Amino acid sequence: MASDDPHVSRPPEVTSAVDGQGPGWQEVPVHDPQVKNAANQALKTIQERSNSLFPYQLQEISHAKAEVVDDFAKFNLVLKVKRGNKEEKFNVEVHTNNEGNFILNQMDEYKPGSQS
Repeated sequence: MASDDPHVSRPPEVTSAVDGQGPGWQEVPVHDPQVKNAANQALKTIQERSNSLFPYQLQEISHAKAEVVDDFAKFNLVLKVKRGNKEEKFNVEVHTNNEGNFILNQMDEYKPGSQS
């Protein structure tokens, strides 16, 4: 249940990055700890879904946006990954719940101009 205070139960790192900028998706620093955690969880889930013998390695978080809704945050990230000799980019959306767990909600191959 959401509190009447907009700062209660909100992820602190994302709250400070997004507060004062209005509703909706906001640019956030790619080096933010919550962004890195979201990227690592997305990569872990991508790896679990893959049947490749080569593991995915995160090369770079190219772009990051976040939106805080009620008691959870949503992250839209562009991840540059490497699998064997092949480099790929993914556009991922990762959600957190009020317990701080990350869930990969959406994953697509990145196409320039497809960033939300």
